[in-house]
Amino acid sequence: MSRGARLVAPLLAVAVFAFVTAQTLAALQESGVWSFASRRTFTATPEPFVSLDGIIAKVQAAKFAGAVRDPFGYGATRPSVSVSRPVVRRPVRPAPPPVPVLTAIIYDADPRAIIHWKGRDYAVHRNELFDEFVVVSIGRDQVVLRRGSENIVLRRQPQGE
Repeated sequence: MSRGARLVAPLLAVAVFAFVTAQTLAALQESGVWSFASRRTFTATPEPFVSLDGIIAKVQAAKFAGAVRDPFGYGATRPSVSVSRPVVRRPVRPAPPPVPVLTAIIYDADPRAIIHWKGRDYAVHRNELFDEFVVVSIGRDQVVLRRGSENIVLRRQPQGE
């Protein structure tokens, strides 16, 4: 092989490499990513509504001078004057639990009573359980019930009431 044929291939490779490098650098410089000479400075464009916001702020400042701004409402609100008074807290007494109503007593050898409770009438005997009550005793004019550890005495209403 001749000496000229051996040099053509490496020279062609160097030429192609130089061409690709030049094209790449030119594209980078044109896009502004890379420059050889001076650095480009970017300036931010002003917001389009900054001047309008300034005008509105001046008008509202003159209109509502001395007022407190409510962040959840439109415009301004007047400051509220609060007078602090001592808070008196009274103990809350729970309402007494409701009590059944004695409707009638049938007093004979086996005494029974009719008791109205929660919209129902119960016919009960001694030592009987109804709802949350136990009938302790039935007398001529009263019935004794037990709810938990509490005894409740139901008295018969006088006639006509």
